[in-house]
Amino acid sequence: MLELHYLLEEADSMSREMMVQRQTYADLAERAHKALGRFAVVDDELLDKIDRAATEDLSWRGALPLGSRLDEIHEPIGPAQDASLIGVDGSQIYPDPHGFAFYYLVNTGSVMLRQGSGQAPVTFTRPNVYYRQHEIYDENQQLVDNRAVNAAREMAELIELTRVAELERMYWGGDLERLVVALNDGPLLIWIGEKEFDDQKVRQRTNEYIDQLATIQTSGAIPIGYVDRPRSANIIRLLHVADLDLMHINQETIRSNRYRGLTDQELFSRLLAPNQRTGLFASTARLNYRPSESKRNALDGIFEERGQQIQFFYMNVSDDPDPANARVVRVDVPAWAAGDATLLDQVQQAIYSDCEGTGYPYVLIRAHELALVSHSERRDFEQMLRIAMLRQGLLSDYSQKALLKQLF
Repeated sequence: MLELHYLLEEADSMSREMMVQRQTYADLAERAHKALGRFAVVDDELLDKIDRAATEDLSWRGALPLGSRLDEIHEPIGPAQDASLIGVDGSQIYPDPHGFAFYYLVNTGSVMLRQGSGQAPVTFTRPNVYYRQHEIYDENQQLVDNRAVNAAREMAELIELTRVAELERMYWGGDLERLVVALNDGPLLIWIGEKEFDDQKVRQRTNEYIDQLATIQTSGAIPIGYVDRPRSANIIRLLHVADLDLMHINQETIRSNRYRGLTDQELFSRLLAPNQRTGLFASTARLNYRPSESKRNALDGIFEERGQQIQFFYMNVSDDPDPANARVVRVDVPAWAAGDATLLDQVQQAIYSDCEGTGYPYVLIRAHELALVSHSERRDFEQMLRIAMLRQGLLSDYSQKALLKQLF
């Protein structure tokens, strides 16, 4: 039971702290904006600093600029064309060690919208339950944790994105002129902890993930990672490193970020008008980018090595010209698609048109609705499982802790 009257003072204190933070971040954004102007030109000195930072701190997630300036702004050239838009999202039921059965579930929802066709969107759902010994125990015979479930969901989402992209290309008779944009709700680049780089299962999963991206490439569809309200600060970290002397770039100076707490979204919200995007950048995450120093691990730079380096830009999907109402999102795209400026314009137009009226892609809204597993649906599934267990002569028992919790 949460007794709210005990939290009145804390609520007031939090609101005052939030006001202070807002002013602090506004000041930081102003300083970062000036730094963006000072270091706007991408020259060898800046690239050397980026390379040095990525070498000195393997966990540094900065940005490698791929254009001639950091402050580039692009508007799509030409009218928008009809495209096929795919949206995929996933949800999960995490394993409960106090439940009557140890399992986890991943459900994906996907939607296909053919702009200009007048057809109703095509929808799919695909639930998968994981309960076999090799699925619920790791190599140390420990029960899987939530992070492993999240990794399974990421893989399931990309597999579904691949499947629907191939189906859509088949629908058009293999015609590669039809633009197919496949949106995943979240980043396109997976995250791996530093301690996992030597894990054989993680290596296998990473290669399987890249295989899916390569299959989408073969289908002629464009995979997109769409991040709403991004908290990433790759370019903010880049600006911090740009202000350091090359010889003084080390793990300590890299991590003493002068713009700590500021995000790229806050930097670009004042710069991007509706339907404008920044230049292209590549994440310096270990999987995605390998500095000039020799390779340390089989996974270092593997996305780049296999032709699937993930690049990104920020764009404003708002239709309101007031900077205070900008909706800056991050868009991830593989290098092989990002290298075509005309194609990138078409992708931007397709995304912007799908956000019209809501500020968020319709196909991802619908995919989320399809993927979401409600509490009642979980209860119904577990009731179905209990009945199936009874048919096998098995009793289904919760832990004492879980049983007692049900009394309150």
